[in-house]
Amino acid sequence: MKQTILAIAFAVLPIALAAQTPDTLTIGKAQYRITYQAKAVKDTTRVPYNYHDDEMRLDIAADGISKFYSRSKELRDSVLRLQIQSGYMIDVSKAPKAGILAWTFYRNYPERGKTLMLDQMMMTSCQMEEKAEVPEWTLVPDSAKEILGYPCQLATTQYKGREWNAWYTEDIPLDCGPWKLCGLPGLILSAYDSQRQFVFEGVGLEQVSAPITFVKGQREKMSMKDFRKLQNSYDPNDAIRQHIAGGGEVIVRDANGNKIERLKKPKFNHIER
Repeated sequence: MKQTILAIAFAVLPIALAAQTPDTLTIGKAQYRITYQAKAVKDTTRVPYNYHDDEMRLDIAADGISKFYSRSKELRDSVLRLQIQSGYMIDVSKAPKAGILAWTFYRNYPERGKTLMLDQMMMTSCQMEEKAEVPEWTLVPDSAKEILGYPCQLATTQYKGREWNAWYTEDIPLDCGPWKLCGLPGLILSAYDSQRQFVFEGVGLEQVSAPITFVKGQREKMSMKDFRKLQNSYDPNDAIRQHIAGGGEVIVRDANGNKIERLKKPKFNHIER
């Protein structure tokens, strides 16, 4: 059987999972919600950098459980889910942009002192559970900056293969921040690595009473190191070869209808190296 596949189709494969109605578990109640405007770089060889945007949220409960996630992805999944439930075909063009950071990070879950990262590699759902680590920060004296009306100080750290800069405010005594950045005597409102390949800028802070949820599902458990290996080893041409080996015929074309002999491997820039 001959199939014509647009190259962009390989980037759309996870949509089928995103459109499924999630089975969620409430694991806490958020009292604070911080919104970060995030941007990140996929291809670090292209200079100047071509940034991809995302809106990230950090929900924090009184008992220390927190969830850092992509609001952009959450909105996109919701629109796609409604399309499926309405009986219409998926129309990606009418859905919001997914954003660059599709993973979800939990602190003090599934138990206190543990962290959990959820991520996706094509059709493989993965979870990485680890012992919580606190970066060793160096406070920068005489540093001052105002973010969202709060006075902030600068701290730096070498963490997970990158040098991080973080602006935090002691006016909000929460030792939390975006991703795994934590352990300062105040909430981190801005953070970026020294190469500015990952940037998180606080744009909103509110007190809420909202559930912190965990989406149930079958996931492959692995270490972060193995997940990075899985990403780096991914080759979209393997799927084509497997289909051909099964007796099928595949013609890959781009959005303009031009035939592509070989798909390029996607580029991954890992936030932790």
